[in-house]
Amino acid sequence: MSRLLIILFMLCADFVFAARSLYLGSSFHTLDNGISVVFVDTSRSNSVLVMLCISAGSADELDKRGVANLLSHMFAKKLKESTAANTLQYGAESDSCTGHDQSMYYFYGKLEDLEGFIKNLGEVFSRFSCSPNDVEDSRLPISSQTEAEHKLDQFAIRREAKRSLYWQSSYGADVVCTPEQLKEITAQDANNFKEKHYTNNRVTVIVAGNVQKNAALKMVSKYFAAAVATSKIDRLQEPPHHGATTRIVKYSSQINVPVVEMYWRVPNYRNDRKKALAAEIFVRYLNDVLPKILQTQGLIASISFSYLFWSYDGGDFSITVTPKDTAQAEKLITAVLSEIKGLVSDGITKEQADGVVNGMVSSSNLLRRDTLDAVNWMAGKIGSGNEFDFVKEYPNYIKKYKLEDVNAQAKEIFKNDPCVISIVRPT
Repeated sequence: MSRLLIILFMLCADFVFAARSLYLGSSFHTLDNGISVVFVDTSRSNSVLVMLCISAGSADELDKRGVANLLSHMFAKKLKESTAANTLQYGAESDSCTGHDQSMYYFYGKLEDLEGFIKNLGEVFSRFSCSPNDVEDSRLPISSQTEAEHKLDQFAIRREAKRSLYWQSSYGADVVCTPEQLKEITAQDANNFKEKHYTNNRVTVIVAGNVQKNAALKMVSKYFAAAVATSKIDRLQEPPHHGATTRIVKYSSQINVPVVEMYWRVPNYRNDRKKALAAEIFVRYLNDVLPKILQTQGLIASISFSYLFWSYDGGDFSITVTPKDTAQAEKLITAVLSEIKGLVSDGITKEQADGVVNGMVSSSNLLRRDTLDAVNWMAGKIGSGNEFDFVKEYPNYIKKYKLEDVNAQAKEIFKNDPCVISIVRPT
């Protein structure tokens, strides 16, 4: 998760459960201790997934970079220790991941172990404290990962590009910090972060399975301590981009062809639903038509799109392209920007927009989809501070789009060149 991807547990979890258990519905509850609970009803009765979703991540880091990720590793280790101490009837799979906006922890196993899962999550959440030894034990595997990543030139230029895109807020920083930053984090830093940001009002427990809901709510009330304090998400705010394009060029012996990335800032659903929907429809339209246009011109070897509309404060869209001919990188940049401006000028038609919207509705309609897929789709959005009712009703909200909003938002975003253009060239 720089963008939170909960694919981690989807890869680890039992694929039989993913293939056979289908999403049937969901409901939302708030307990007296301030914790929110989401129940995901499934078609399978003997398996359960319990996720602790905390709306706290690397975007909350103001002093020490990487503390949220390090805390996540230590928290996950405590969960495994708790599981060993509180023997479960059938055993379980568990893991964690952290992004800019949220930190996720989960257990997957037999329905009979539901109370054990909730107990372990609640007790570790309520009583967590780490020591210098805990920090050292978790620092080692993270250090191996960060050292490997920071040797990649493409990773380095992407990091620099994101910092230029978000130069004020922590959305421009990596979730996984540099090796040097990692060495500076102490146990006190991690404990302070947990105390400040891991508060009940920022917690959602997601329970996926055919469970007795009243009984499960009582378990969450029992094992998660009463709220001692609440916390407000108070992060560095990103000002509007200055309008000029930041251009970054690096040379690398690690690649054979140039890699070009172009970045724009876009609205997000939490702050402006109407603009975010309009922007997403046009961006997805570009995703459909732009590759075909560029392939017809014979300029690209590859092209990919990335977009983020569901974060707490940030929002961005990027295009990554490689030219067929190494000498054609600049010509390709000109062609991409020219084609985008032409598509914006022509505007998207009602028929084209309807086609995009139908695809969005289909991909966001959770009914009869694999349970893990549905939980993955839902958890990241709720963890980013979006309201449950809006997330659940999103497929219906999409249908209410207005064509004039889509074209107006496209002109607003693409009236200027990209906020950042980065190029990695072979040496």
